[in-house]
Amino acid sequence: MFFIILTIYYFVQLFFVKSFLFIQLFFLAFFVDSFAQPDTGLVYVPAGSFKMGSKHGEADEQPVHKVKISGFYIGKYEVTNREFVEFLNIKGNQFEHNVLWINTDGHWRNLECRIKEKDGKFFVAKEFENYPVNFVSWYAADAYCKWKGGRLPTEAEWEYIVKKFPLLNDSIDAHSWHSANSGNKIHKIAQTKANSLGIYDLQGNLWEWCADWYDNRFYEKSKRKNPLNNTPNDYKVIRGGSWANDKSMMNKSNRNAIKPNINKINVGFRIAYDE
Repeated sequence: MFFIILTIYYFVQLFFVKSFLFIQLFFLAFFVDSFAQPDTGLVYVPAGSFKMGSKHGEADEQPVHKVKISGFYIGKYEVTNREFVEFLNIKGNQFEHNVLWINTDGHWRNLECRIKEKDGKFFVAKEFENYPVNFVSWYAADAYCKWKGGRLPTEAEWEYIVKKFPLLNDSIDAHSWHSANSGNKIHKIAQTKANSLGIYDLQGNLWEWCADWYDNRFYEKSKRKNPLNNTPNDYKVIRGGSWANDKSMMNKSNRNAIKPNINKINVGFRIAYDE
């Protein structure tokens, strides 16, 4: 939608220069959300298939089954404070399902949410612009992605990437922040090594919200092509582990879930787009 509107905008501008100011005001007034800048830090993930789950894992990781994934785009990095504050200053910090999109008062020990509000405007604490946004609910992550014209990745897409496109270094320590190497804090994006597609922090730093509702028996009945559990229940899937977790939680098939209306210090997200 964004690209169609933008094409019309420049076509009209080209042939009706004298009316430029009026046209510009018209488009900005009626299509402000459509002008949210699309993400440029994207990586294309080619289509393919893989074995999802683990016969050595928890019960909810079984049975192991073959899944086909269509090509898609995904954020090279987790969404940052700088990106999310732009969204907040247009959409506001909305109250959805009994929780604010982001808990700007959130804190844990000496760590806190780095997005603040003053006089009705949101801003990022100095030097934390390129840290991944946290203390966001699933509804916030979903709203942000839709505002950008994208969506949250599915848990199948997440697992496909980490299994099909391996780390460039066998050591998980070189690619992720976990409890043994993080210094008990969140880190700026892209400070570890990327995987073979050039994607950073899929494992560690922050857990990442996925599109799916959680079902511990979903693998027994899921589709074999682009599976997505869109049957509502109490929990949403998160993947990847965080700076606060043991590196065993970085396991490629490990599934976790929390309520979607919770703002946690160690949960963030990244954006995805259909091909």
